[in-house]
Amino acid sequence: MAEIEFVKDTFEEYLSKKDHIAASDIKNFLKSPAKYYHDKFVKTTKEEQRYFSIGSAIHEIILEPHLFETNYIVFPKVDGRTKEGKAKLEEFKEQSENKTILFDNEMPMIKAIGENALKNHTFVELMKDSYRELSCYTIDEATGLKIRMRPDIMCSKQSTIVDLKSCLDSSPKDFKSSVYKFGYSISAAYYGDFIGRENYVFAAVEKQEPYQMGLYVLDDEKIQYGREQYRMGLDLIKFCQDHNHYPSHNEFEVMKDCYLLGSMDTYFDTLKDSQLITIL
Repeated sequence: MAEIEFVKDTFEEYLSKKDHIAASDIKNFLKSPAKYYHDKFVKTTKEEQRYFSIGSAIHEIILEPHLFETNYIVFPKVDGRTKEGKAKLEEFKEQSENKTILFDNEMPMIKAIGENALKNHTFVELMKDSYRELSCYTIDEATGLKIRMRPDIMCSKQSTIVDLKSCLDSSPKDFKSSVYKFGYSISAAYYGDFIGRENYVFAAVEKQEPYQMGLYVLDDEKIQYGREQYRMGLDLIKFCQDHNHYPSHNEFEVMKDCYLLGSMDTYFDTLKDSQLITIL
């Protein structure tokens, strides 16, 4: 296994390493290489940024609450038409520099999620003596691709990684659906294999009352499926990089068939001869 570099950098610094492959990159790539290329190199929309801000705030208030007020600020409820309101907005503008802005209707939810998470004694036990929001960088020896990971919680006394997920329903049935929908098996296998940890625990926290938390691990079959998927993803990302070729859905089906048959050397000829119609 390649050497791993552990770094306590900021999330922005972590995201700036565009030449590194994250688990989310593989998931997007497996939707289609064209999707992967777009999401990795095209700026996110404002809607995505807003969703991302709330998720990050939930992570920070649970994992690093001592940094919350340093990095987040609530937009004041003021009448910007009045002299007093304009003054408060000007003051807020100065105070909010380099901070993520939240709105007053979001804060009760974020605080309640943080408080309820700490009522789960198993989760609290997993957080004890743990490394949180630590970036991990390594190399995939099979392809030479640079790898990046940022486990939410990495236990120091147990061979365990904890992944905090915000959701609307943390029940076993609903979270199982999320595992398939969002490719969580890929994350579990990817992190576990490259960091060298035996257990990968999902901590699902609800964004609606009563803000319940559910803790889950995946069975061996799902982990093996995730392993096979991330391996294919890395191998084909390398192929696409080498050929500067990022196909869309139907073309990608041809690429995956060639990969599974071990005939990537015939891919472009097969693609040329294909009608590009996929059987569902």
